Amino acid sequence: MEVHAVDKIIDILIELEIKHFFGIPGGFMMNFFEAVHDKQDKIMPIVPRNEWAASCMAEMYGKLTRKPGVFVAQGAFAGSIGLFGILEAFLASTPMLVLTEMSDFGPFGVYSPMQSGTGDFGSFDIRGIFKNNSKYLFVANYPREAILGVQTAIKHAVCGKQGPSVCIFRSNAIGGRFEEEGLPAIRETRSLLASSNTCPPSQEIERAADILVKAERPVIISGNGIRIAGAFDELRQTAEALGAPVATSYLGKSNIAETHPLSAGPIGWTGLPFAHDIVSMADAILVVGCRLKPQETCFQNPKLIDSKRQKIIQIDIDPRNASWTIPAETVLIGDASTTLRLLKQAIETRGKKYDALKRVKEFEGLKEKRAFFEDPVLHSRNVPIYPQRVVRELQQVLPEETIISTDGGSNRHWMNHFFQTKRPNCYFGTHGLGGVSWSLPATLAAKVLFPERPCVGVCGDGGFAMQMNVLLTARQYKLSPIYVIMNNTSFVDERFRVR
Repeated sequence: MEVHAVDKIIDILIELEIKHFFGIPGGFMMNFFEAVHDKQDKIMPIVPRNEWAASCMAEMYGKLTRKPGVFVAQGAFAGSIGLFGILEAFLASTPMLVLTEMSDFGPFGVYSPMQSGTGDFGSFDIRGIFKNNSKYLFVANYPREAILGVQTAIKHAVCGKQGPSVCIFRSNAIGGRFEEEGLPAIRETRSLLASSNTCPPSQEIERAADILVKAERPVIISGNGIRIAGAFDELRQTAEALGAPVATSYLGKSNIAETHPLSAGPIGWTGLPFAHDIVSMADAILVVGCRLKPQETCFQNPKLIDSKRQKIIQIDIDPRNASWTIPAETVLIGDASTTLRLLKQAIETRGKKYDALKRVKEFEGLKEKRAFFEDPVLHSRNVPIYPQRVVRELQQVLPEETIISTDGGSNRHWMNHFFQTKRPNCYFGTHGLGGVSWSLPATLAAKVLFPERPCVGVCGDGGFAMQMNVLLTARQYKLSPIYVIMNNTSFVDERFRVR
């Protein structure tokens, strides 16, 4: 029996329980919006006001669900306006599926029709745009290729080090039919997805456990890999087994609730001095899912992290990330959740040479002495209100279950430094690309997924101006995100400054 390629692709998304895709109808991608007309009880398209917002919403969907966030748009606009969210996914290792086309009109593509992206004479090259900005790229020329390409793209997006996969369709591929029973065989998509729950060799686990058990001042640095693996419980349990403080990278913020006794807070160029002091005093550092980028190590400041005086153990799913920026004593290549669980077991089988509860109490005392997450300016009554005071007010009024998204610009630094998270996996920022305005569509995507939870986006006046169109989308879908604008009036003409 012949079926439309688009209908089969929609069925693949439904099979994987992807509830929404985000995009703008245009070109041959109109077919996708028509194909879900009678299937919106299983998958619903969300249509914001431009591809910029749609790609950011898809990226946030991937962050929140750990499934590919699906972005659907016409080729020229997916590769230009929509590249914003794709780059965030690429740099933040977020699973994402980009479905787009060439606007080639079949064999007329050689004559460079309007909007054509074939790369032929007179056309722009959409393949070249995505080649170095995605984890995987596939171009489908025929309907059967389109199906197989989508399945392969999903496999690449979610397996190993995650990221955006791009499928570009020729017009006859996306608009045509194919025989389901032909060859190559088309199988269930779930059967093609290999588990990412890999783990290091047991001898490396044992070696790492020996180092941590013998350490007098072990510290954990937690990064984006914890969120990707959903290893929040494993992180907390390993920290409690060792009595080890947990510091976080920018993308790792809220991997552990910052109200937890062992939270040391964020490190990096806008981190807490207290967290930096704790890391600098460590004799052993367990780095989990963090690449130790320059911004996270204060540009490799040896007073913070130094492999000559500290033994570093690094856990990462990608061997290219481990022992890269700073040499590690031991490298554990594997999924953060599985590896931490095995490491905790190895730690607990050894005779205790330390008192974990005593370490926790001593650390809590040190935090109290240093006024953890406190600063006099948080209580300032000056007018105009200080950004630190804005953060304190949010801290006091937002309930624990709030999903918070912060933007590029100075607002993210104030929030990272002063906002104390109350539960794991509640705080999200743009520190892959670090783009201004990301938080507006990201907050809207969070509200699509969790309409019952407060979803708050913190941005600046510049970021809000760039994507204030999300308010129209929120009204259209009867959603109620909350936006907090830190307006320092630095993004407007002098004549419009508020005095």
